[in-house]
Amino acid sequence: MDSRRRERLSLSPRAVAIEPTMKLPNIFEKEVIPQSFSAGSVIFAEGEQGDSMFVVKSGEVDIYIHDHLVETVGVDGFFGEVVLVDHVSRSGTAIAKTDCTLIPINERHFLFMVEETPFFALAVLRAMSSRLRRHNEITAG
Repeated sequence: MDSRRRERLSLSPRAVAIEPTMKLPNIFEKEVIPQSFSAGSVIFAEGEQGDSMFVVKSGEVDIYIHDHLVETVGVDGFFGEVVLVDHVSRSGTAIAKTDCTLIPINERHFLFMVEETPFFALAVLRAMSSRLRRHNEITAG
């Protein structure tokens, strides 16, 4: 592959690292009340119903699927998006690793961001895929 093509690919959206973080616009900041959790608090548990995903404003959150740690989500990361995509119970458990402040994103806000910010939808898909792959790797061996 020639260097110009490699350079173009490195700048293209397809070359973005698969990370469940993105700086979300503050368009809902005045509408949404941040939620604070102390270290060790269960934010939600596998099997619970839910109506929001969360963006980490400060701190860290551990994500478990079937009791396996699959990810630690830090500032600007997000989690809990699956419940907004498939409308079934939570597929994992989120526990505050440190004291943290979270911004809940409800379905209305989620759909607005998917419609208005295509890269948001891509980031959500990449995060879901990445977490699924990590879970499969952990449980396979």
